[in-house]
Amino acid sequence: MSKYKWLLGMGLQKALAYRINYAVTIMAAVFPIALQWVLWQAIFNYTEADQLYGLSYSEMLSYVVLAALMAQALRTGFEYEMAEDIKSGGLNRFIVQPLSYFGFRLSVFIGTNLGYFVATLAVMAVALWVAVEYWTLSIELAHIALFVLSAIGAFFLQFMLFYLLSLTAFWLHEVWALFESVRVISLVLSGGVVPLSVFGESLEWWLSLLPFQYLIYFPLQTLTGVLSFEQIFFGLLLQFFWIGGLMLVISTIWRRGSRSYLALGG
Repeated sequence: MSKYKWLLGMGLQKALAYRINYAVTIMAAVFPIALQWVLWQAIFNYTEADQLYGLSYSEMLSYVVLAALMAQALRTGFEYEMAEDIKSGGLNRFIVQPLSYFGFRLSVFIGTNLGYFVATLAVMAVALWVAVEYWTLSIELAHIALFVLSAIGAFFLQFMLFYLLSLTAFWLHEVWALFESVRVISLVLSGGVVPLSVFGESLEWWLSLLPFQYLIYFPLQTLTGVLSFEQIFFGLLLQFFWIGGLMLVISTIWRRGSRSYLALGG
């Protein structure tokens, strides 16, 4: 256990050493937020509707801002390192050392992204304060606490999804296009671009069967009080069910992939 704590600490030190990257990443999120802002303002002005897709103008603006920040909090990047390890023989050192590759990647992911995750939540808190003060958004303290819990679940669920995706490198030579395609699809299906209610009740129900909505849409619904406490607790159970289920799938695919792995290079 101590070796994984050390890896977590090393990841945190790495993140702190390159903390300017975080500031640049947050600044990069400003443009899509501004674009969404102008888009929805035009839509509401054109339709002259009090609500669209179950959200008022202020609620829609609050959602798109918070969703963009949440997407930044859940960013990854280790999948490229995993693919390179598999292709170039970087897994060799884990064969001869008493160190779990999954544990290694999880520890480094937590250490590297924990600071970014907490800092982004702090930025979201500021955005939320603006929404409450100036956009008359109503938020209860209990919903904030449940949101933090669901956000932590989303953090680990994101890791599981991209770790599983990275295992395709055992059989695929080029995975860059796959990674980027899934990243875009995940952003849309998780509610990171628009609320899933935009797709209609029928499609929203089908999307609820997938794990993606538990990355952004569900946590933000929890925060804004759209869901009842019963729905929130059920959603949290499903979120952790997906985390556990993906761990089992990862374990199975890792065993199969390991049998086809050629320990070259490294």
